[in-house]
Amino acid sequence: MNNLFKYSYFAYTNGMTPTLCDDIIRYSLSFQKKLGTTFGSKKPPKKSARNSFVTWIKPFWIYKEILPFIKDSNRAAEWDFNIIYPEAFQFTEYDGDKKQHYTWHNDTSKEQLKDSEHNETYRKLSTIILLNDPNEYEGGDLEFYDYGPPKKNKNLLLETKHLKQKGTIINFPSFIYHRVSPVTKGKRYSLVIWHRGPKFA
Repeated sequence: MNNLFKYSYFAYTNGMTPTLCDDIIRYSLSFQKKLGTTFGSKKPPKKSARNSFVTWIKPFWIYKEILPFIKDSNRAAEWDFNIIYPEAFQFTEYDGDKKQHYTWHNDTSKEQLKDSEHNETYRKLSTIILLNDPNEYEGGDLEFYDYGPPKKNKNLLLETKHLKQKGTIINFPSFIYHRVSPVTKGKRYSLVIWHRGPKFA
């Protein structure tokens, strides 16, 4: 367990319907994709750190579908973050032919944004939605490191191989380190959303 919070992540295995997942994939694939970057950088990172395709979308009709799960996990996990608004959504594709992956990282950065009232906001809560059936790809496991930057202590490694069902919604504090292992076959699709709020007290 994390020594700051009761839970490092909170998941819902039937959070989104298969039909809605298919709609998101179809909608997102209609846009041009590009190599993903790390937060605060405009250039693609070294492929040893991150290698995936992304598309930025703003279908906020999706947000009303997942908002109840965000509110529930924020309360049930006892994070109680003050969340104001989400960033644009990131549709992510990991291609097994290219062995795409994302190494250990967290979603925070020194670069901050302003809200509608020009107050600084920070990434506080991250959401990952798994969009396609796990039978369509191999690898691509989402893993969490329970406390601080990853070290050699495997006791703090939280595997989530049981959380690969299509439509699974996973919420976690943005400062929690996590990674996606290489996809070795097929394609893995996910939707990533970051929720912003005022600076931690």
